[in-house]
Amino acid sequence: MKKYVLNSEIIQDKSLGMDIWENIFSNKEWGKYPSENLIRFIARNFYNVQDRSKINILELGLGTGANLWFCAREGFSVSGIEWSKTGVERFKKRLEDENLSKQIKEIKIGDYAQKLDEFENESFDAWIDSYSLAYNDFEKTKNIIEKAISKLKIGGKFFSITPSFNNEGFYEDVNLAYHTCFPSSGSDAFTGNIRYCDDLDIEKLYNGKNYKVINTQIYSLKEEGKIKNELFVIEGERYG
Repeated sequence: MKKYVLNSEIIQDKSLGMDIWENIFSNKEWGKYPSENLIRFIARNFYNVQDRSKINILELGLGTGANLWFCAREGFSVSGIEWSKTGVERFKKRLEDENLSKQIKEIKIGDYAQKLDEFENESFDAWIDSYSLAYNDFEKTKNIIEKAISKLKIGGKFFSITPSFNNEGFYEDVNLAYHTCFPSSGSDAFTGNIRYCDDLDIEKLYNGKNYKVINTQIYSLKEEGKIKNELFVIEGERYG
């Protein structure tokens, strides 16, 4: 398995849907460490609790488990949903190798729009999403967020990273679903149909009758004065 390989070397058929990620996770090392933003979110909200094992964290689209590995390593209880069986297997193997398997509460394989129904309501202190929701259309994303909110305890937190339009390879296509495209260049090339957001999208997606955005930041990566990636980092809370 190569440590680094371009997605275009693995798969170029955009019609394969979720098989894209099965191929990516099977053929390259992927995401061994969490982002600094995720680390700060967890630290700010949960580092001071007396018993970290009582804090339950759910990830939507865990991939190969970098975020949940970090949470488990820090003593929190973790659950997750992931479409790729290979991604889940790599995550479980890593935690087993590092004697962290006891931190896992429940991992489900499948579409989180459906698998969320299998978790108990108001049972999580936080849910996190690191770019995974962006691979769902706007309406489905809103439905997933509503379901995920119902799994939070009152006062529970949520964290999401999602792309803006200002990413290399992104383009407008009126023939596709709202604010979606199939990038063939840039870091998201050949990863499937991806949805980008603007400020109004963030407002509509991450606010509801019993939840709201607490903080939104935009992070841009530039090379030679040109934006390569631009991400919204959203933090919010369930309040009722």
